[in-house]
Amino acid sequence: MIVNESQQSTETTSKPLGRTVSSTQVTEKFVIPVIQEEVYQPHKDTPKRVICVAVDDSPQSQYALTWTLDHLASANDQVCILNVRPYAIPGYVLGSSFTGTAEGLERYNRDLSHDLLKKYGDQVLARGVQCRAIALRGDPREEILAKVNVLKPDMLVTGCRGLGFLQKAFKGSLSDYLVQHAECVVVVPKMNS
Repeated sequence: MIVNESQQSTETTSKPLGRTVSSTQVTEKFVIPVIQEEVYQPHKDTPKRVICVAVDDSPQSQYALTWTLDHLASANDQVCILNVRPYAIPGYVLGSSFTGTAEGLERYNRDLSHDLLKKYGDQVLARGVQCRAIALRGDPREEILAKVNVLKPDMLVTGCRGLGFLQKAFKGSLSDYLVQHAECVVVVPKMNS
């Protein structure tokens, strides 16, 4: 998480498999919980290299993971899969009658994230490579960058959606942002058309 001048943050600490780590992020208007959940626990063996792969449910992410397993990862390495899900809108913003809807949406997003991480994690484990899968919540740029800065991997691999010039100008590209700001090598494999 990147903290602006108007924000304060508390540190999160890692917990074993299946545990949720939480803290709070205080903004000028809201208190937003920061969530991190580990779907796969890291192995006890110290890996030779740590390779983070930022994924979502796009074909580009699947390609980035497959490319990583084919070209980078070996049995002595650890692949750390990162997925960021969006915030559900808090019920108090919508009104008390929508609280159940917001909680249901959060649970739905969490389940989708965990299922995706398990799917990708199974692919990594099938190749005989150590796997760690972490579900995050918030803005993908900030959360991935913050987690990469904590994990200090040897490299980060992310897919590229091929945004057009105008889309990049207005919205920006996650991969461009990570290339510019990450403290490690960032690899963006080009998906063949």
